[in-house]
Amino acid sequence: MRLVEMHFWVATIGVVLYIAAMWMAGVMQGLMWRATNPDGTLTYTFVEALKQTYPFYYVRLTGGLLYLSGIRTVASPSRGPRAARRGAARWRRHPPRASR
Repeated sequence: MRLVEMHFWVATIGVVLYIAAMWMAGVMQGLMWRATNPDGTLTYTFVEALKQTYPFYYVRLTGGLLYLSGIRTVASPSRGPRAARRGAARWRRHPPRASR
């Protein structure tokens, strides 16, 4: 049960970081693209707006790595195919009783 709780919290924090970073980067880019000079031209170029989102991509990477490490905790070798085969062998020796 402890691994399940660890998986839940690590994956949840990873997803929250991922979503928050992308949301903030999108809002920032949208505001930068709406900014105009008095003559009507854009204040920031596309490349400038893109460069400003790089820090958010690092937060997104961190969130994604946290999510993957959370998945790794429940996909540990002790729960792999070999353990599944052992469970299937036990079932063949002692099949569940039919319920009425």
